Amino acid sequence: GLPAAALSLENITHSYGAFSVLTDVNLAVHAGEIVCLLGASGSGKSTLLRIVAGLEPLQRGTVRFDGAEFASPGREPPPEARRFGLVFQDHVLFPHLSVADNVAFGLRDRSPDERRERVLTQLQQVGLEAHARRYPHTLSGGEQQRVALARALAPEPAVMLLDEPFASVDATLRRRLREDARRALRASGVPSIVVTHDAEEAMELADRIAIIHAGTIVQDDSPAAVWREPADRFVAELFSDTGAIAGRGADGAVETRFGRIEVAGAELEEDARYAVIARAGSVRVAAHPAGDARVVDVRFLGDRHVVTLEAGGERLRVLGPGEPDLPVGATVAVAFDSARVLVYHQGGSAW
Repeated sequence: GLPAAALSLENITHSYGAFSVLTDVNLAVHAGEIVCLLGASGSGKSTLLRIVAGLEPLQRGTVRFDGAEFASPGREPPPEARRFGLVFQDHVLFPHLSVADNVAFGLRDRSPDERRERVLTQLQQVGLEAHARRYPHTLSGGEQQRVALARALAPEPAVMLLDEPFASVDATLRRRLREDARRALRASGVPSIVVTHDAEEAMELADRIAIIHAGTIVQDDSPAAVWREPADRFVAELFSDTGAIAGRGADGAVETRFGRIEVAGAELEEDARYAVIARAGSVRVAAHPAGDARVVDVRFLGDRHVVTLEAGGERLRVLGPGEPDLPVGATVAVAFDSARVLVYHQGGSAW
């Protein structure tokens, strides 16, 4: 079996006045594991991180560390007593200190030799050893964020907490930064929680993804499992480039404005409303004079392309490999691969 979780959050509930932000949240993070807390703004993910860091009072629930109770309501160590490394979106570096001195900031209790060695190790981890003597204002946003990461890791924290750490970094640099951050966090061997609103970032960074929606964790699993078997429509849409289209149960299939989808092994109710998410690779489009849909836009994206279709006032984005071969205005027939289409019951809610 797995080793006991190094950090576990049990039944964390939090509200601001009458507004409930978190409801019975449970999350366990093992040593050396990176868990991404993924959700939209206002989902409660940053509040949860702030509670763990001690920056927000714990109203209900327990935080355990290495199996022992670490914090409970009214019995909470202050943030500075927690030995938790924090990295926030706005890398607050000390402007008057060099890169090396920023990283050394939490190492005042070490010998000068130990300090130097630790600073060098951390700067190497994030690829900035050549910049040790420079000052924060001479660095790019991505480099500043690397320094913030090195500074948080230098004192050998017990836990790492990162809140949208790459949000203010140029998109082109973000992927490199994620890779380097993942390597540095894994090397540290401590449990890490990274808050993000970006599903792609969570896929690239996490060993496990916990998806938080309206204050509860709706799914907590490996990136592959979350992608293959989303727990609900909300999760499916987070990991889809396409958005949902409307469907209706008819003769054991789902009728949509774009065509009929045979859904294998599903119990479909006649006339019930369904939301259909057609993921990349689940839709084939071919020019057909009697087709149901029309091409309204075509975008070439290098190694793939996206075609936007319209039928009956609804739109469907279809991703395909290589160059697009359909002109705007073409009438097309759409075929769905039922094994790769996700279908969710809509209940009685209006579209």
